[in-house]
Amino acid sequence: MRLFDCKSVLSITVVSCLTVSSGVAQQLSASASSTVELGYSGDGDIARGTVRLGKTQSTFTRIRHVQSFPVNRRYSWRLGGEWERIGFGVPTGAEIPNTVHSLQLHLGNSWFVGEKSLLQFEVDPGIYSDFEDVDSGDFNAPVSARYIHMQSTNLQWVLAAIHNPKSEIPIVGGIGLRWRFLPDWTLDLILPKPQVRYDFSSSLSFHVGGEFKGGAYRVAEDFGTRLGQPGLNDDDVTYREARVGGGFNWRFNPRYSAMVEGGWLIDRRFSFENARRQLNGDGAPYFQLALRARF
Repeated sequence: MRLFDCKSVLSITVVSCLTVSSGVAQQLSASASSTVELGYSGDGDIARGTVRLGKTQSTFTRIRHVQSFPVNRRYSWRLGGEWERIGFGVPTGAEIPNTVHSLQLHLGNSWFVGEKSLLQFEVDPGIYSDFEDVDSGDFNAPVSARYIHMQSTNLQWVLAAIHNPKSEIPIVGGIGLRWRFLPDWTLDLILPKPQVRYDFSSSLSFHVGGEFKGGAYRVAEDFGTRLGQPGLNDDDVTYREARVGGGFNWRFNPRYSAMVEGGWLIDRRFSFENARRQLNGDGAPYFQLALRARF
């Protein structure tokens, strides 16, 4: 396993490689969560090496629902599903798919080990592709594991690893923490969204930090042929964005919350695995809106 690999799919050397829920210190209980997320990353130049290909932009749509089923006070299963779509503005002749999608099943479990430690395992089997000529090559099943130690109600440590067979770097791992260092301030060094948060009240907070978006997807069997580059046919492409920005979270109801965020895209890239091809993008503004529900 590579720790803190700056060339990983997450492309960062800060501590951690997976998301940790803010409620890890709570006892396991029956619950459900739903998320609807919309985002836009603005126009930015894209290039293959020194060759400028034009400008591209991207739109994100994500819908997710997960249900937790406790077996006892120390063990629970999680079952859910997720659909995500990323659409791209494609310059003429550029080796960029119009859209990529993931339609996945979420399977996981949580197991308290002792009074202060939690083990979690997850697998997300599904179709990760441009949704053209879908076959077995579009199937993927990323697997993740993490160990969470709750040193106190204000400090949790995380040791995590993820295996994504089709990603540019298939195995990444690292250490992270979540630390409430003052009554209204929390430091979350947890990828894919490390941040510092300030709580104005129990219902309104502000955060500033970074975020990583993207994934690994299979393109169509004739994707490269259409561009006069048959070496790109049926290839796996890893797309990623690195962002810095800030935003607000508003819990307008005990069960419902909204998040609005904006900032700057500092890195955008496409990496084709078999063709060893990479496209790099310049900076651009981004905007993101999310609605969440917990039951």
